[in-house]
Amino acid sequence: MRLTRTISSAARKSLSKPMSSLAPGHILLGARWNYRIKEAVEGDNTQISTGFKAEIIQHENSLGSPQWAFIKAASPSDATATENLERERRSYLLPGVASAACFRKLYDVFDNSMGGTGTCIALEWLDTTLAEVKYLPGALNYAIIQSFLRAALSSCIVLENQKFVNTDYKPANTLLSGIETGRVVAKVGDLGLVFPAGDRFEAQPYSMRAPEVFLGQACTEPSQVWAVAAMLLCWIKPGILGEWDSPHFLIDKAWSMAKIKRLFPSWNLPNPDEVEGDTLKAAVKSAGRMSLEELEMRAISPLDVELRGVEMPEQLRDLLRLMLIVDPNKRPSASSVLTSREFLAFEKLNGI
Repeated sequence: MRLTRTISSAARKSLSKPMSSLAPGHILLGARWNYRIKEAVEGDNTQISTGFKAEIIQHENSLGSPQWAFIKAASPSDATATENLERERRSYLLPGVASAACFRKLYDVFDNSMGGTGTCIALEWLDTTLAEVKYLPGALNYAIIQSFLRAALSSCIVLENQKFVNTDYKPANTLLSGIETGRVVAKVGDLGLVFPAGDRFEAQPYSMRAPEVFLGQACTEPSQVWAVAAMLLCWIKPGILGEWDSPHFLIDKAWSMAKIKRLFPSWNLPNPDEVEGDTLKAAVKSAGRMSLEELEMRAISPLDVELRGVEMPEQLRDLLRLMLIVDPNKRPSASSVLTSREFLAFEKLNGI
């Protein structure tokens, strides 16, 4: 389950030349600490930056430090990775982000740290991600759910207070430590796709994309709440949302919309002439047909039926029902979820 998997030879060959300066043993000199590169690590094959595990070397007279850090690097030849890394750095400058316990800590920023050929940042190390943990009914997994839901929803609130949204909530960006001891720590990582609320269209991974975003609206505060709940649902029941079993990448969007329609029959999937843009018109038309005709879709039942088919406490079912509301105007805010009867009941189940 650990994140510290040595990167594959194929992936290593794909690293651009400037990354060679971050070979094992290389020491980055930081303002807070120094960092000795230990090994490259893999993500979920969707990250475009490069990650490394590094040993923290304390400065003289420093007051102690963690043992490990995570180094995230971007090659200057990859404009998108460099832009996302810079956006992540700026996200930590938003009021409340750097000090919030729900976000992974930022330790150091290294501009032109690779001989003028790239930039990297040093971040808090956590043991694993939600993507590498399998859902199994039981107290340990319920403690994990409680911890990452609180962290994710709290992060929504911090960003909402600054009129920003995170468009990249997903299991691989949900970081965990202490799951083997039962003292679970959960934090939100990878802030490279944090944008002003209402600024981004066609945002969020398909599995976590809110219904209104599929229909052409911008990603806003309610869209974050959907993404957090969808992330939980997809972890408990993999494949229930998103494009993973789509027969062709060109219909991934329509395929994902059709799944939402199956889970939520009341969702008003508009007629093609009610939306703008040829691509969206085609996706809406295909989604409506797929939801009725495709065998894979017909195997998907409404949400309540799907939830009853998975072993979980009723308090967790209630919490998912509370958050997974297709109408963004009726969807609860992150703060109202954290203070809701449903969330408090789930916490009480976990003895909190």
